[in-house]
Amino acid sequence: MIGLDLGTTNCKAVLLDGEGRVRATASHGYSLQVPHPGWAEMDVRHVWEAVTAVLREMAASETPPGGISFSGAMHSLFPVADDAGTPLSNAMTWADARATAVYRSFVADADVHALYRRTGCPVHSTYHPQRLRWWNRVDPEQAERARLWVGLKDWILHALTGVWASDLSLASTTGLLNLQGLTWDNEALRLAGVLPERLPPLVSSSAVVGGLTAAAAAATGLPEGLPVVAGGSDGAMASLGTGVATPGQTVITVGTSGAVRKIVSEPWFDPGERTFCYLLTDTPEPSWFVGGAINNGGLTLQWAREKLYPDLEGDAAYRKLQEDAAAIEPGAEGVFLLPYFAGERSPHWAPKDKGMLYGLGMQHNRAHFARAAMEGVVNCLADVWDALYGSEQTTEMIRLTGGITRTPLWVQILTDTLGIPIMALEVADSSATGAALLGMHALGQIGADHLAAAVEPGPVYTPNARNHQFYRQHHREHRALRRGLAAMGETIEHLKESYL
Repeated sequence: MIGLDLGTTNCKAVLLDGEGRVRATASHGYSLQVPHPGWAEMDVRHVWEAVTAVLREMAASETPPGGISFSGAMHSLFPVADDAGTPLSNAMTWADARATAVYRSFVADADVHALYRRTGCPVHSTYHPQRLRWWNRVDPEQAERARLWVGLKDWILHALTGVWASDLSLASTTGLLNLQGLTWDNEALRLAGVLPERLPPLVSSSAVVGGLTAAAAAATGLPEGLPVVAGGSDGAMASLGTGVATPGQTVITVGTSGAVRKIVSEPWFDPGERTFCYLLTDTPEPSWFVGGAINNGGLTLQWAREKLYPDLEGDAAYRKLQEDAAAIEPGAEGVFLLPYFAGERSPHWAPKDKGMLYGLGMQHNRAHFARAAMEGVVNCLADVWDALYGSEQTTEMIRLTGGITRTPLWVQILTDTLGIPIMALEVADSSATGAALLGMHALGQIGADHLAAAVEPGPVYTPNARNHQFYRQHHREHRALRRGLAAMGETIEHLKESYL
């Protein structure tokens, strides 16, 4: 089974055999476009080029694939003009904050608390209701031309099979799905200004949507009619791909962004509306995951590498950054980096937040900033962790995936801050692997009890008690700085409005 993950900056594929072993992998990148401040788009045609490239590599494998199953990045949205899927624009991504402009009108028209308890999605520019309202207000002519509003995975699925379909897992991350009935929520649709017939039909994550068309077979080198399974959101598939599917289990992922996800047996809603609740899978019975996503994970180290280490390139710059950070004591001698380069999602839901360096003195250099960058991301993850667990302590081993696992120092800082053991997993690609496993289940190749991968154990990091005490205080100071930063931002916005 091919597991195909459509990410923010690249498309990744894994090919699993009948025993769940990885037989082939492939990856192909594409660029995130920022045409205006606060915008973050992807050209779906570039994604299609990447998809066909990785599938051609899968087709060349010695292990013939029996099907394709999907994992898709959450929150993408764009209009298409016709049933053929002609794009009317680039796709908004999770990092796009332009819908912030209609926030006030949206909350004035909505019972936001009731909406959250039906959809599991707090009111935020990430979600479709606010984004669709933005499109209707800012570009009503284009919105009127839209035959369908789709996400990237919907479009790629259609390009391969000729069928329009949106799986329940990914649909639950839009803010338009009613979690109890697993149908489009009428009030959310009203607030968004969209009719249900202008959205793809809903299907199970394990549905076989169709087979490869002749055109898709020619483009990919795979056989015509190869079964294509709907799959799910990248967060849900990453959980399955790391062996996390039982209520109470938690996985942390840090790639471009970051997330903390806890599996639950029924929808759970935070009284403070700081976290989301999404569908993990609807097969064999519905299960859910609650948690929060941060906007700035690997993005923060990428910023530090580009701005602080321009004299080095690629991996050499990252190695030097890690060496520098390791030479600095915890706390970076008072330097804090609040890494809100792309605003923030959970638990603050503050798309207008900006990054800040604080505590600089004459003695500080780029090594201090490198350490502060790692600690800043961890503090953001700790914000989400506290929203999920509060003073409660889990007894489950936390699993960690993503690019962070290649930086032991960063993993240790996370372990010391949370004060719990963490297993760092080396999975080929957890989202693609989870998608492949779900596809194997959909085609009857494995049972439901094997939906979670039997992953190889990774190294276990244990917290240093002294560092844990230090980092908990460090995290409190980070939160105080963030509150001050937010207040300062509000004051500046007020002054701008007064001036204008």
